[in-house]
Amino acid sequence: MVLKVFCYVSDKLTNFGDDLNRWLWNRLPGFPPDEDDGTLFLGIGTIISRDLVPPSRRYIVLSSGVGYDPLPVDFGDPRWEILSVRGPLTASVLGLPPEKAIVDGAVLLRFLPECRPLPASERAGIVFMPHYESLEFLDPLADSEETVQRIRKAKLVIADAMHAAIVADALRVPWIPVVLGPRSNTFKWLDWTLSLNLPYKPATVPASTLLESAHNNSLYFCGGRFFLNHRTPTRAIEHYKRVRRLKAWEHWGFWRRRMGITYNIPRRVYTSPVFSGFKRQEDEARTYRAAEQLRRIATTSSYLSDDNLLMSKADQIASLLRKLKP
Repeated sequence: MVLKVFCYVSDKLTNFGDDLNRWLWNRLPGFPPDEDDGTLFLGIGTIISRDLVPPSRRYIVLSSGVGYDPLPVDFGDPRWEILSVRGPLTASVLGLPPEKAIVDGAVLLRFLPECRPLPASERAGIVFMPHYESLEFLDPLADSEETVQRIRKAKLVIADAMHAAIVADALRVPWIPVVLGPRSNTFKWLDWTLSLNLPYKPATVPASTLLESAHNNSLYFCGGRFFLNHRTPTRAIEHYKRVRRLKAWEHWGFWRRRMGITYNIPRRVYTSPVFSGFKRQEDEARTYRAAEQLRRIATTSSYLSDDNLLMSKADQIASLLRKLKP
């Protein structure tokens, strides 16, 4: 058997979680060659999506999730082999038995010698990674191998990007979840945290610029609001299904383009020379408030899954890989 590993790329770039697919799987013992024989391998990421997955002769899913878009139109037919999914919410939405919900595949980093967890005495510093659409500090668009090592050597990870928390947890680095805006996907976070019996109680970080605030406010009208104040599995599933129906609407593309004015008009106003002084002062004040909130968050309680449960889940994923041997 040979496989073509699917890696989602956005606007000619990729982000940290998706980029792990480029190299992690091929370094694991026994993983089939990454070649294109018509079998597409869907691993890490929220990639079971009509808008992302290209046509293929056959699909193999191992630890992927849903969370943003409608399902591929042919999902569930005999060409799809579902070995596992990221967590119980994805399994519920896809109508899969509970045992298919294991954990995110990034946990397999534990099996790479260069990613072995470090003792606390060899770790230092705090790193912060936002979602890839809100670039600050530890860049989620940077080289993923380098980013894994930066996380591995940190004493604490503050994460709006879910895969920063997933990698930190796999490498036994304490982490704290935060929310920078409505794009932070409650469904995804709950899907993963529930797979490891962890709570999801994120702290909120205010917008650090005027444009960021305007963008956050516009997302409600553009189908980009994924954060829920009431974070229960039932509410998360209901919200995902509503978004899925909305994006399946035949006029969705037209509506989304029209609603872009809710951000484009404020952006043009705030970036005009007339408002440059006001924008500078406002951005400085907002950035200070966001930085102060991050400092406070760094002193609060962090999270780490149970060692035995994590290794049990990692072993389950690893055992499924053996089914893929040539």
